[in-house]
Parts: sequence; C-alpha cells; structure tokens
Amino acid sequence: MKVKKNIFLIILVSYIATFLRFFINNIFFISFTGSFFFGFIIAKKLNSSMNRIFLSGFCSCYTTFSGFIYFFYELINQDDVLKNFFYLNIFIILNIFIMNFGFFVSRKIT
Repeated sequence: MKVKKNIFLIILVSYIATFLRFFINNIFFISFTGSFFFGFIIAKKLNSSMNRIFLSGFCSCYTTFSGFIYFFYELINQDDVLKNFFYLNIFIILNIFIMNFGFFVSRKIT
C-alpha cells in the first residue's frame, strides 16, 4: 500500500511541477529556483521515499533538461561560439552556487 501511495505522490508533485513549468516561461528562473529547491531538499535529509518524491518527481519535471538544451540550441543557431561558451559555463556555475545556497539556507533553518 505504501508503494502505491508513493507512486501517487510522485505523479501528483510531477503534475504540479509540470503545471508550474508550463506557466513560467523563463529558463533562468526555472533553473535557478529548481537548483535552490534541490539543494534545500538534499540538506533536509528526508527519508528515501520523500527524496524520490521531491527530487525525482518535482525537480526533474520542474527543471526539464529539454528547456536547457533548447535555450542553447537557439544560441548555437546564432553562430557566436564565444557567447555560447560564456553562457554555458556561467549558467552551470551559477546553478551549482545556487544549489549550495539552498543547501546552506536549509541547514540554517533547521
């Protein structure tokens, strides 16, 4: 019974995350808030089923990798290699820092 409940909760939070993703049309905002939430949840040290629900269910649907790839596909079509390299590195580095910030905030709250 617990497995069915967990699957239902994963589907529910995935739906909520997809719904939010649909209405927020800003790849940077989505990526940064998703990274913050990811770090925040990791620091909480929840049980494995809650981790799956929030990280695999919510975060993976909210911060879709396809949105990230589509953004860089558009940059590649502009034929500016230096700009592509700069954006890609800054984007990844900022996401790592924001995830660590979410981890730090979560630790300070508890």
